[in-house]
Amino acid sequence: MPPVSACNIVLLVGLPGVGKTTLAKALTTRLDGEILSRDLIRDAIFPEKYLDYSTEQNQVATDTLLRVLDYLLRRHKAPCLIIDGKPFSRSHEVHSVLELAGRYGASVHVVHCDAPLETIRQRLTADLSDGANMRAQRTPQKAERIYEEFEPLDVPHLKVDMTLPLDGVVASVADYVARRAAEAPDPR
Repeated sequence: MPPVSACNIVLLVGLPGVGKTTLAKALTTRLDGEILSRDLIRDAIFPEKYLDYSTEQNQVATDTLLRVLDYLLRRHKAPCLIIDGKPFSRSHEVHSVLELAGRYGASVHVVHCDAPLETIRQRLTADLSDGANMRAQRTPQKAERIYEEFEPLDVPHLKVDMTLPLDGVVASVADYVARRAAEAPDPR
């Protein structure tokens, strides 16, 4: 039987450009957390010359993120891990994190980051001046495609409006995590 983890995992779900990474960075201090970013993993494991942001390359990075998460839950007692860098737009993607965390008694707190599609379009259009975003195909068209394919969340979650002031969103997420962690049974 694997060792028990007391870790809280905050799984950020939402479209590209909604503000997941901004929220993840703000949550690190508030929740004493560390970020696991699929995007940063992808960009670190593939030489820049070969970064193509293909579905296959993103899947390699997602698989690596899950292996890192498994390792951290097995070997370390991190108080909080914040998972970022992927929309988690498919039910099976969310459930893969839940299943992995369940093996170690870690609590997963799903946070659905939301904003009007027009706001996301504007953010992504403004961000295209950054060459890395263009190469990563972080475009309004990509967000629209993911929006059309987004599966409803079928697990308990907190939906946050990413057009509201960041401090308030951080406070809402921190309160949600604290409340759910207090309700969770002791894994020991």
